[in-house]
Amino acid sequence: MSTNQKEDNIKKLVNNYTIETTPNIYDKFTSLGQYLSHGNEVYITYLPDENPKRIINTAKKINQEGLEAIPHLPARTIKDYKMLESYIGNLSENAGCNKILVIGGSGKQIGNINSSLEVLESDLLSKFNFKHVGLAGHPEGHPDISGKDLDEIIIEKNKFANNADYKMYFVTQFFFEAGVLKTWEQRINSLGNKLEIHAGIPGPASLKILISYAKSCGIGNSIKFLSKQALNIAKIAKTRTPDKLITDMAEYKFNTPSSKIKRIHLYPFGGMKKTSKWMNAILENPIKFNNNNEFEIIIPK
Repeated sequence: MSTNQKEDNIKKLVNNYTIETTPNIYDKFTSLGQYLSHGNEVYITYLPDENPKRIINTAKKINQEGLEAIPHLPARTIKDYKMLESYIGNLSENAGCNKILVIGGSGKQIGNINSSLEVLESDLLSKFNFKHVGLAGHPEGHPDISGKDLDEIIIEKNKFANNADYKMYFVTQFFFEAGVLKTWEQRINSLGNKLEIHAGIPGPASLKILISYAKSCGIGNSIKFLSKQALNIAKIAKTRTPDKLITDMAEYKFNTPSSKIKRIHLYPFGGMKKTSKWMNAILENPIKFNNNNEFEIIIPK
């Protein structure tokens, strides 16, 4: 593959990237529009101790900026059906959302809703006219769910998607090696997956920060990978960019016609500003590769 083709594929993959924020992080910015393009999708993380009203208000502000808010809905954090209906209804009617990410959630189960599938089966997303519904994908497994159960979840969600009146897709947990995603996609395809994949990757951040997040999410292979990198003390505080990961993913996606990878989703562990500036620089400037599929962005002087 020529260098020009490799660069074109990378720009195609990162174009229309999505990114995450929280109400606390969002409140630190006057506007995200100074870093993101009009229409960029911004996911809003719903932490276990978060007030749902703050998620709704943040979503409304993001939509008013001309961006597209995609709030999280963590099933086990929702107290009951009444709260579920209120949250979904307010996101639609008050905040102007028609896209949402439905996940099980990492916190302790608060009420009688146990899974994302139960949220889907409530039919509330159809009632309030949601058009795009994201679901969690776990390329490295889940610390609290067996591999067998994860396989069954993939099958059940695909069955549900066959009759849903909104588009469903997977947004993955973050990972650090393209081979992890390739292996996972091959596995879920063998189970009959037909849903698009939005591949979650970390934005630029120090190894120390990345290791901390990997440990908190219980993704073992990534912890091992990062720990090997950290053996070089000089690398620990240095910002690590996901350039090789993006290059390897682009090669896989565009050389695999059956791949359902649609776009990448950024976890801005090193900061929203740093992540968005780096991503935009890829789109706006030439890039130069080395023999290890790493690249540097050539910014004109």
